[in-house]
Amino acid sequence: MRSQRAMSAILAGAAGMATVFIAVAMVMLASSQSTATPAIAQKTSQPCAKCHSAPPTLNDYGKKYKDSEKK
Repeated sequence: MRSQRAMSAILAGAAGMATVFIAVAMVMLASSQSTATPAIAQKTSQPCAKCHSAPPTLNDYGKKYKDSEKK
């Protein structure tokens, strides 16, 4: 009886760890790499929020700035 409880606890712990591992792996795989750098904010003396609504997504101002830098 005691060994069954211990085994159940071990299996529950292993299942919990597997769930955490899978969740972390999914977040890492779904994340995209950002190319924004603090150097741009320092160069322009503007806060990051000037170009980003929700980093790394650019807002309209950020898109215009990015396009102007390509020229």
